[in-house]
Amino acid sequence: MTTTTNAKPVREPAAAKQVASPPAGRESTRRIGREVGTLAVNAYERGIADIVAFEKDAAKITPYPWAKSMLTLSAELIEDVGAAYVKTARHALR
Repeated sequence: MTTTTNAKPVREPAAAKQVASPPAGRESTRRIGREVGTLAVNAYERGIADIVAFEKDAAKITPYPWAKSMLTLSAELIEDVGAAYVKTARHALR
């Protein structure tokens, strides 16, 4: 009696990958990415400053004390959260 087996051929282990030096363009890509990121963070910071200035101006001219306190509190909150975001983004871009 003859038996046949359907055994799969054994695969040889994959060769170890060689660690190559980074491509020459990678540093320039990172530099460009940092510059674009810095420009985006600067634009965001200016936008936050404009919103805060608008809300503070609106708080000055509103006749209602509750609206004045609400606008002032909102402006301070936006300013604080925006400053934290900008600080974190600038730290990540280093």
